[in-house]
Amino acid sequence: MRRLAAILLTFTSSAFAASGTEPKDVSQAGIQTAFRILQKEYIRSGDLTFDVLNRAALSGLLQRLDFGAELVPRTSEAKSGALTGVQAELLTPQIGYLRPREFTQRETKELEQHLRDFVGKKVGHLILDLRSPAPPGDFNDAAEMLSLFVPKGEVLFKMKQMGQTSAEVEANAREPVWTQPLLVLVDDETNNLGETLAAVLRQRKQALLIGAATRGGAVRYETVPVDAEWSLRFARAEVLLTDDSSVFKKGLQPDFAISMPTSLKRQVFHSTDDKDVKGSITDKPRARFNEAALVANTNPELDSYLKRSAGKSLPEDTPQPSDTVLQRAVDLITTRALFQSAKIDWNRKAPVSNAPPARRAIPVTK
Repeated sequence: MRRLAAILLTFTSSAFAASGTEPKDVSQAGIQTAFRILQKEYIRSGDLTFDVLNRAALSGLLQRLDFGAELVPRTSEAKSGALTGVQAELLTPQIGYLRPREFTQRETKELEQHLRDFVGKKVGHLILDLRSPAPPGDFNDAAEMLSLFVPKGEVLFKMKQMGQTSAEVEANAREPVWTQPLLVLVDDETNNLGETLAAVLRQRKQALLIGAATRGGAVRYETVPVDAEWSLRFARAEVLLTDDSSVFKKGLQPDFAISMPTSLKRQVFHSTDDKDVKGSITDKPRARFNEAALVANTNPELDSYLKRSAGKSLPEDTPQPSDTVLQRAVDLITTRALFQSAKIDWNRKAPVSNAPPARRAIPVTK
């Protein structure tokens, strides 16, 4: 009976939370009375079986915990069949782009190789895209990724286990690879490792965040099987920054907020998986009749007109999805470089002209 009462209480609390009413507004006696009435007087009281109440209680509790705990199919615990590895590209001779897809140990090594390649090519700016919808990862990989950017000997982050008063400190034991300016792209699909990377780099003032707010899932998850088909994945340890602050359930607000629908971002990622990322931030101009076409004895505008008249589609009819967040990041870097290259001498005086002064016009009087 006590077990049933506890389940009912949990279920009711979750139901109240979903309806906007706080459970504290109703006493425990009131909750138990309400359930006794429902079990006896409800028009379909026979539907309120112990199994139904059990499932409702678990469903409501998981809903309340949000991403702090969830049931996942055991078949999905293995890595998905999506592309893995780091997507790397030079968007311009001075802007490098990196996007880890699953935040694994292998991708950490790839990140280091690409960073060393960028450094060797004297690339001045880096865009680190952490918007990949990857499953929760291992924080040992997060520490190794951060060690590529954080100075040697510095604290990366802390991990506070459940029931412990002190936190485990993760420090960098190697020299960093990248020490140049850094822009980090984030959104609500940034996983727990990506959110930790963004939080640490921003707190150290090594990076600016661009995109949308993260969900606040910087925690270490543990996955435990509960039956033959399902496992329970729940938060077991919390990530703390060097000042002992946490982003769990709070998330990170970007320095430059740019909204982009998740469905559109996924289309961009899918369309650029086997192509250049640069195509998602640049528009290909429509072919026109110009001097080059005249020399080549062609007329692209006439060709387009004939295809359109024949009912055929043109490339501009289905434009490639555009990544507005990445576009703004490139614009920000370009603008910053432009202002930095402009040298203004505020003490410089206007040059003295040797030209004779202009004669004033003499009004004509009648």
